[in-house]
Amino acid sequence: MTGKTICVAGASGLVGANITRAALARGYAVNGTMRDTVAPDKVPYLQALEGSEMLSLFQADMAAEDGWDDALTGADAVFIACLIPTYKGPTGKPAKEMEDEQGYAEIIMPTVNGCLNIMRAAGRQGVKNIIICSSTSSTNPIPPVAKKNEVDHWSDADQQCRDKKYTSATKTVMEKAAMDLAARQDQRLVIMLPTLMLGPMVMPGHAQAGFMGQLAKLVRGETGRHQAVPNDSSSMAHIHDVAALFLAAYENPAASGRYFGVYDSWHWNDIYGVLKGLVPASGLPAPFEGEKAAPTGFDFKRRDSLGVNMRDIPTLLRDAVDWIKSDPFA
Repeated sequence: MTGKTICVAGASGLVGANITRAALARGYAVNGTMRDTVAPDKVPYLQALEGSEMLSLFQADMAAEDGWDDALTGADAVFIACLIPTYKGPTGKPAKEMEDEQGYAEIIMPTVNGCLNIMRAAGRQGVKNIIICSSTSSTNPIPPVAKKNEVDHWSDADQQCRDKKYTSATKTVMEKAAMDLAARQDQRLVIMLPTLMLGPMVMPGHAQAGFMGQLAKLVRGETGRHQAVPNDSSSMAHIHDVAALFLAAYENPAASGRYFGVYDSWHWNDIYGVLKGLVPASGLPAPFEGEKAAPTGFDFKRRDSLGVNMRDIPTLLRDAVDWIKSDPFA
């Protein structure tokens, strides 16, 4: 038993639920926040986790600075995992169709302000350890580099907005605002940068979303995301390894700043090459023919300093497919 309490903001989300799962397994008491603490499609799955007698759920919304005190009282750290990507405004207008004023008001600032609201509430409660889930979308410099790292390489938020990529710009703006506030509040800040996360899921909603849902289609022999393999790459990691990185960064008092939360990036031809041996061929896309675009290059020195043994891409794909085939929520 650790004897420590942590707060997981967004405990029912993909990353938050897996941090909660891993933390309970290590003996932490977890104060998990949700917008709806009686949601029938979420709460029972959190309460079914091993060690859930140490889990307490609190209703809180990042849009409000108040309402966080109970969840943060006595916590040694807060994991902010509720900053999910926003692709549409309140009226349903896609972010890519917005101009800058609307993009900032409806896509960027709600997430930025939500993150800062939680950090300020943590500051009032004396919580000195802040661990944020962001994404690699904030680490794409112009011009691109052959191998990027977390310290030197940032996306240009202004250029992202000019390209109508307000959802990506959100992470860039949010991270810099969080760094500024953490410095002013004397908080240790860690920012984890994952992308595609696969593997066993905590609740059905996670298994049906994103590429996990597409993998389920492939397992059934149906067409997934791609009709033909794109000349592009994808960065990915096992979701359990991502959760382990979050906890490793928290548990190492010397850890601070940004860390990649990915294993590596592979061309989609190679990804589907692995899947070819795991799923029926009927749903697989036609391979890309021609000179393949180079996958994203990463410098993983900082990630590796956290001491987490990451599962490779063939292993994580096999684990995800095997889990889907087991029909875990039947």
